[in-house]
Amino acid sequence: MGADGRLLAAAVLTPPSATPAAGPHVLWAARTGLRCGPRTLGRTLRYLDATEAGAPPGAWTLEFVGVRPDLTGRGAGRLLLDHVLVVTPAAHGLYLTTADPANVPLYRRFGFTTLRETPLGPLHVTSMSRPGR
Repeated sequence: MGADGRLLAAAVLTPPSATPAAGPHVLWAARTGLRCGPRTLGRTLRYLDATEAGAPPGAWTLEFVGVRPDLTGRGAGRLLLDHVLVVTPAAHGLYLTTADPANVPLYRRFGFTTLRETPLGPLHVTSMSRPGR
């Protein structure tokens, strides 16, 4: 949190083999479909279907990393990733996907390597992993 009480950056991780229960998954799909439309929901589901099974066994999944727009390019993302890598008990490593090619060099600097690249409509999804400690 910043001095103003606003969130500076956030990361979401999923532990190994975690899958949402059917109820929350259906609610998520319904909310996404209503708020973003069926086309966006379909693209999101295709993205997840194409990438979720690629995680190495036992690896945590880094689902999301975000930095407040006014802090972009000022090191907040690096600090957050440094913290995530230190505190996550990822004995079998971390896994992530990105559809933004600009993110790949950043993740490489943190020890992630490319596992595969998956074309998905207009997107080019890069799956990456980082070995465990």
